Amino acid sequence: MARLVADQRVDDAARARIRERAMRASATTDATFAGVVVDLAESGEPVSVRTTGGRTLTGRVVAATRDAIALEASDATTYIPLRSVAALRTPVRRIDAPSGARRLPEVSLAALLAGIAPERPTVACSIAGDPAVWRGELRAVGVDVVTVRLAADPPTTAYIPLAQMSELTVFASG
Repeated sequence: MARLVADQRVDDAARARIRERAMRASATTDATFAGVVVDLAESGEPVSVRTTGGRTLTGRVVAATRDAIALEASDATTYIPLRSVAALRTPVRRIDAPSGARRLPEVSLAALLAGIAPERPTVACSIAGDPAVWRGELRAVGVDVVTVRLAADPPTTAYIPLAQMSELTVFASG
């Protein structure tokens, strides 16, 4: 009798492992990039983001919108449109891939940036196809345009189409 009970426990444990492996495989095959971003934001783990412009940024994903992520480092938060993300890398210690079976919030990058524009933070903006980084003060954000007062002599105003912005870094004040 004891042997039958022991055999049944072994069989139950094997079936449980098979079920768990199948569930993990299903979560991985159903994954979307948007869902992976949400999982990484919730995990709080540091990530490295390789942009299509060739830069690598490291920090924690602190926000995800339908079209962008916010990556926080020690003294700044960088907003990166999803179309500018070439790849995300997680630490070596992560074994399982995020499930990635969820959707991003419906808020847009423009709405997120419009919320911080009234504070007039210091920003650095990278534009697709331009190796220069534009620095200045974020003045306004519209539906598809970002207005930055550039720190030039004399100061000038730049109107940047959101579709051409590859990243925008907002520096902590003080």
